Amino acid sequence: MPKTGTTALQGFLRGNRRVLPEIGLRYMEAGRRRPDGAGNLPISHNRIVFGMNQRHGNLDEFRKALAEEYAAHRDKTCLVSSEMFYTVDMVRLAEVFADIPADEVKITFYCRRYSDFFEADYKQRAKNGRIQGGATGYVRQRLEEIEAAPERHNFSGRVEQIRAAFPGAAIEPRLYDRRQMRNGNVIDDFFDRMGVAIPDGVSTDMPANPSLSRVASEAFGIVTRAMGKKESRRLRRQAVTGPVMLRRRDVLEADERAWLDDYLAASDAAFANEFFPDRDTLFRPVALSEEERAFRRDSPEEAEAFHRACEIVFRMALLRQTALRSADDSS
Repeated sequence: MPKTGTTALQGFLRGNRRVLPEIGLRYMEAGRRRPDGAGNLPISHNRIVFGMNQRHGNLDEFRKALAEEYAAHRDKTCLVSSEMFYTVDMVRLAEVFADIPADEVKITFYCRRYSDFFEADYKQRAKNGRIQGGATGYVRQRLEEIEAAPERHNFSGRVEQIRAAFPGAAIEPRLYDRRQMRNGNVIDDFFDRMGVAIPDGVSTDMPANPSLSRVASEAFGIVTRAMGKKESRRLRRQAVTGPVMLRRRDVLEADERAWLDDYLAASDAAFANEFFPDRDTLFRPVALSEEERAFRRDSPEEAEAFHRACEIVFRMALLRQTALRSADDSS
């Protein structure tokens, strides 16, 4: 599932590719090489979904590559990872894995608290320039869509789709809750789940992406639309600090957050009973601070925060362009 430590996990697997075979793990390369870069090192995440979207019909290339690599490394735990698998057409995805025995397939995903995922998803869309009509209109529309069709947004609906597409495969969801994870770390937890030991002397402490504020995400979105995703991504990698730029729980208001978590949890009762029968609730309630309880998106304070975030981001973009022009002049 997106926004559940996938960047850290995939980066760890790629960065330690040389020692993984020693512990019986194969991070599959099929689908991780760019179409024009066969000689380059495989990238961190799997691009099969991009190929599916571009090819529309023929998936033979991916299916053959996966089957051949799996056959060559069948004595190991073979891992294929992409957050895009979570939202892709499961039936078409199953076609890619059709030549691998179903009873040897295990599908696992981390479940993030509904409201936390909603916030992270909003900020991802915002910084990529995909939200232009204002936060409140978008939030209200999305909440209405969720209320009308919870099965499209909960974990029960996703499991049904997986089972229909991958009959015979084992399904093992996991909660994205650091208090419940092994060592509070998604990498340690995932390896523990697979039954594979972390290589000796290898650290699982990976740099985490900072949690941008909503207003910072929206400001970077303006840069994305004006200068492109690549340039916006470069700017976001610069050191960003301060409460205006880094902030959590600033997308949903307190009553919206409570409604969303309660509503989808109720719709996931069967899922919780099947996979987490020892828990009285999937996600423990969050104790909001007084400031978080009082948060309102359209308040004067939020408008001022957006203006300040825009000024910071635009100055970063201006300095970047000035540096590029200076480099061109000197060359």
